[in-house]
Amino acid sequence: MYRFAYKYNEEVIFYFDSAGNKYVATGGNLAWRINNPGLVSSHSHFSRANGAIGSCGHYAIFSDPLEGRKALSALLHSKKYYNSSIKTLADYYQQKNSDRFIAQLTSLANISADKKVNSLSKSEFDQLVKALEKLCEYEPVGNESLALLPKITAKIENGKNKEDTYLIGDNIILSKQEAVEWIQSHRLDGVIVHERNGAIHLRSRPSHCIWNIKTHEFALAPSEGKIDPLVRVIGESKPGQCIWAFINGIDNTKAEALEAAKRISNMAKGEQVLSMPNDTIWWPIDFLLCIILKTSADTPIITWTVKFLKYLLTLAKQAEDSPQVIVFLHSQGAIFIEHAIELLTPNERKQLRIFTFGGGSFIPPGKCHPDSHNYASAADFVCRFSSPNLQLLALERYYGYKEGLNDEKIIARLAFKDAIFHLDSNDLKVMEHYIKQRTTYYENEFSKISNLTILDPDPDSKFKHKLDSECYQKVIQKVIKKYQKAIS
Repeated sequence: MYRFAYKYNEEVIFYFDSAGNKYVATGGNLAWRINNPGLVSSHSHFSRANGAIGSCGHYAIFSDPLEGRKALSALLHSKKYYNSSIKTLADYYQQKNSDRFIAQLTSLANISADKKVNSLSKSEFDQLVKALEKLCEYEPVGNESLALLPKITAKIENGKNKEDTYLIGDNIILSKQEAVEWIQSHRLDGVIVHERNGAIHLRSRPSHCIWNIKTHEFALAPSEGKIDPLVRVIGESKPGQCIWAFINGIDNTKAEALEAAKRISNMAKGEQVLSMPNDTIWWPIDFLLCIILKTSADTPIITWTVKFLKYLLTLAKQAEDSPQVIVFLHSQGAIFIEHAIELLTPNERKQLRIFTFGGGSFIPPGKCHPDSHNYASAADFVCRFSSPNLQLLALERYYGYKEGLNDEKIIARLAFKDAIFHLDSNDLKVMEHYIKQRTTYYENEFSKISNLTILDPDPDSKFKHKLDSECYQKVIQKVIKKYQKAIS
């Protein structure tokens, strides 16, 4: 429900709800934009008494069409019009052209102009209201739009000599100029402040606060220069081998990242592995980067990851035997890929075989090559924090399999548990209907984890996130053997 509204110009109306959110109504006819089907006057007892929340020139703005219709009904039931003939309405709507207005109204309503409003039956009164709404042009024209304007969530300070950017909502990054253009074109809820010296600043309205985020330019933007000199190469390139690639996770030094890539190379009998630099600068900065990315906001590291993936695909294209591209990801590396693949073409994504281990994100089924898969140890709690819904559901399935249950029985158990804990009713039909709905919900959710496998944790391991976990290393070895066999 909107709390107040005002006219910006002849084509734009702004609405505000009780939480301070801003909405913009554009297109359509005036009666639609102001939720006033009968074009009730803004300076009348009827509009104020019936919930007018603003004015647009001579007309009231209501929170929704129902409130506008109530005001119209109140107007028709007032002493001035209720005890008078329908002709009197012409003075309210079109005093200068009353004859034409009454002719149109009576024709549409199929009611005599001399008939008094208080003598109308309910059906006749409804016909009169519909006729008035039609004459006020309260009908769709096809270009109506009522949109919630996103807010500026954060100002991202990108370091010296680099322009600040702005996080819009939770998934859009704009430059200052783009943000200004969005505000000016009514696509963004923000305030443009002009200083005397010509400088421009972006601010929020009083009901909202903009965060300030300072990024570390080395941690977020290692994208200077060509890509191939910056890719780390481990092992030797051998004829017919796959293109093996690796992106390490959070809190890994260069030495640790190289050691993980070397293990992969050793499993592949010394074959070449290409590793994307993702060295830790300072653990809190790494953690901040994960938070920024998990809010769906891209940072410069994503551009770097896209370049890395495109480089791998270029190598495959240039090779005579078109080798397969296999990318191993650990922890934070999976978050990078989640964002980066959205910037690739569908054909490019289908060429990538992605394997995540303890990923901060899970790659959805069908997003990349069908062989792509996510793995998480039952003792890896990082996944539970970064993608809790999918991880916990996968754990339910994991423990269900341990009991010898199949997907159908696991889903049935989950749906029944929801009914017991959340449904406040003893009616069997209500419970059956609820369980049926929850079953459909879980079937859909299970489809999202069809490429997610929970692994038995290392022996005596209560918590272990490292890639050198025995359960992760076994899977990596299995994947390598599969593709080495495929090309031998």
